[in-house]
Amino acid sequence: MSESDDRVDICEVWLRDGIQGWPQIVPTEDKIELLEAVVAGGVSEIDVTSFVPPHVVPQFGDSEEVLAGTPEGVATRVLTVNVRGVERVIDAHERVRRIDRCGIPYSVSEAHNLANLRRNHADHRQAVAEMAHLLGDAGIDTLIGLATAYGCPIKGAVEPAEVLAAIDWAHGLGIRSIMLGDTTGMADPRSVRDLFGRAVREWPDVHFIAHFHDNRGCGIANTLAAIDAGVRTVDACLGGVGGEPASVDQGFVGESGNVTTEDLAAVLAQMELSTGIDLDKLLDAGALAEQILSRPLHSRVQRAGRIPFIPAREA
Repeated sequence: MSESDDRVDICEVWLRDGIQGWPQIVPTEDKIELLEAVVAGGVSEIDVTSFVPPHVVPQFGDSEEVLAGTPEGVATRVLTVNVRGVERVIDAHERVRRIDRCGIPYSVSEAHNLANLRRNHADHRQAVAEMAHLLGDAGIDTLIGLATAYGCPIKGAVEPAEVLAAIDWAHGLGIRSIMLGDTTGMADPRSVRDLFGRAVREWPDVHFIAHFHDNRGCGIANTLAAIDAGVRTVDACLGGVGGEPASVDQGFVGESGNVTTEDLAAVLAQMELSTGIDLDKLLDAGALAEQILSRPLHSRVQRAGRIPFIPAREA
């Protein structure tokens, strides 16, 4: 690996994907305090909020306030799902604070796209093209999030050729940030390495992002496989909350959650891959996330503690 290959950027998604299904509204001041703690921990990008109607997802009724409270020195990502949402994103970008990247979801499985966004592929592709055009004119990078890239809870198997065709379509629109999402934790490290490896080779001008859910315990293994295939931006969430679906059962949250940021950052540090993260301060941010949500979350490193040394390696 070259020195540049050693760098892996983690995008922290607690504020958006992590708490979007949380049963209680997290106060705005708590969200901003968490933002400040994450930035202090050295995370380079944060998925800050969603610009969706508050009556649909009440958790994001304060999207502009949270954006305004986001410290400088960190890249901001938001999400929206339609042209009206893009118009709101652009307005906030111009009035409130710079938005670096706007995510747009698109399920490779049409059945999931219909269930999640109430649009067939033809209609949704037309909308995405308009959204990407508007964002580009505003100077905001479009990120297309290809959900169900490794399998669909409705359709079942999703063929790699379907994912590659979706990448090719997005690339044809001029989109250069493309996420492959493992929507309900169906991926395995071999399939991840194969799919991302081919994508990185065929579209070397694309900034690929890996987003895994840990339903079946493979989240970090899959993330490492994506990194091994050449991906250099990965998503993770403090405490491993969120994902699809989020679950609350007798006080235990997150069985279907995101990859846990604290644990992923710790293993990358042990592997001597640069993330720019101060692990001790990141653990403080994770502890704050637990305090805000009033329960222990799912970081193993929070419970066991970090390894206080880099393991010895053979020359």
